[in-house]
Amino acid sequence: MKKYISLAAGVLALFAFTCCEDELTQLPLSQRTIENFYLTQSDFVQARNATYSVAFHGAGTYGYANRVLNLSETRSDNLYATTTASREWEGINSFYTNISTNTYVKEAYTSNYNAIYKANQLLEKLSEKGDLIFTNPADKTSMVAEARFLRAFCYFDLIRWFGRVPLIDRTMTAAEVANVKRTPVKDVYDFIISDLEQAIPDLLPAYDAANYGRVSKYGAKALLGLVYMTRSSPTYGIDGATLGLNEWDKAYQQLNDIKLSGLYTFGTDYANIFKIEGLTNKENVLTIPYTQSLPSSVGGNFMVEVGYEPYFASVNLSAQGSLEAKPVSTDLVNKFAATDLRKTFGIATSYTVATGTYKGSYTLPVFKKYIDPTRYGNGREDWGVDFMVIRYTDVLMMMAECTLHGGGGSQADVDDIVNKVRTRAGITPDAANITLDQLFAERRKEFFSEGTRWFDLIRSGKAVETMNAWKAVEDTDGKIRTIDNNALIYPIPLQEILAVPGLYDQNIGYD
Repeated sequence: MKKYISLAAGVLALFAFTCCEDELTQLPLSQRTIENFYLTQSDFVQARNATYSVAFHGAGTYGYANRVLNLSETRSDNLYATTTASREWEGINSFYTNISTNTYVKEAYTSNYNAIYKANQLLEKLSEKGDLIFTNPADKTSMVAEARFLRAFCYFDLIRWFGRVPLIDRTMTAAEVANVKRTPVKDVYDFIISDLEQAIPDLLPAYDAANYGRVSKYGAKALLGLVYMTRSSPTYGIDGATLGLNEWDKAYQQLNDIKLSGLYTFGTDYANIFKIEGLTNKENVLTIPYTQSLPSSVGGNFMVEVGYEPYFASVNLSAQGSLEAKPVSTDLVNKFAATDLRKTFGIATSYTVATGTYKGSYTLPVFKKYIDPTRYGNGREDWGVDFMVIRYTDVLMMMAECTLHGGGGSQADVDDIVNKVRTRAGITPDAANITLDQLFAERRKEFFSEGTRWFDLIRSGKAVETMNAWKAVEDTDGKIRTIDNNALIYPIPLQEILAVPGLYDQNIGYD
């Protein structure tokens, strides 16, 4: 089911970059190495798979799922992740201004640009050799579309974290990249939209089980819809991803196409959304697959990011390295009704360890939504749990958000989807005249531990107001900094600033 990713392992080594991954850019391979590789259709398939692997699974320990849990979930009001130890996430949670060397921040920049490099190289070789090598032109066309999607996916990820970033649309030498300054966000958006608009017509609407995980036409439409929504959202007067462009109608159209396709279904059982994988799960719109305990295993470890060792021990799992908890905030726990099945399934509020190092009873609330012992493999980096980047419930609730901004649909549509979400959660469906604030509040309870909360706060236009109000109540220890608008994007990693002095300016507010 996860075949496309397993093929990437060997080619990642072949495509190793010739300079350190912490430098400003990665030197391209020698022409001889590239030419010796792109000789068969199988070579191109491996190159495509390697691009997927880096874009989704990252260039090292972390992948996209780890990234959004560390940089979105941990940054938000869902977790009160301060600690008595010195941990990388504390600077994220507490809004430190000296995090330009933070591991998570560096990974978000480096992995995305490594994937962009691979996508650029693949597109160039497809243009140069594809017509001669591919026996079926449609195979080449769909591969071009997938490469364009992956490049767009990475650039969108970059501007949501960092704002302005260098726009590199072809393979370059280090000397060439050393002259590319940070590009205005609007221009990067234009590039992203162009890539997605060119990709969507040539992507397949669905795949068979052997190709599960490759992006479909509707996965790309979901991303494009979110792109329009993000750049339409209220601007904060910074060089961030929200531009106030009011393109809610364009976003609604893309998302509505997904609904009209009939390929997806609103799941009736909340827990099953996270237990059922593959083609059977009709909530999956854009998913990153993982598998475990196979010769070509590509297991994940993203659930460890928000886990806690005593909880893992309570469900008879071996040590996962989650020695310091990232507790669910009291504010979030208290938002759920007593009957809300989402809390019961996704948050452990009490658990007991019978024997061993962590023997005892615990009441520290931690996320457990993605922790499924039946899909645990041979170690902390070998979980076979897929990560849903965008699921169908999200599509429907994003449509409701567009509707409330005047982008299409009706108030009745908004109330209907919120009532469906509440009914599935075991709550009496009582939604009427739902407002944007109420919709975001429902999204918080629906999508916690899925890496969306920080982005939702940004789109709400009330991120600073919400986080500072939350801090005033939650942060009794005074560990979290009061923020202003500049804290809504991350710093450019320090090694990028230092690589070519004067080329990049640092985001305002960071050391």
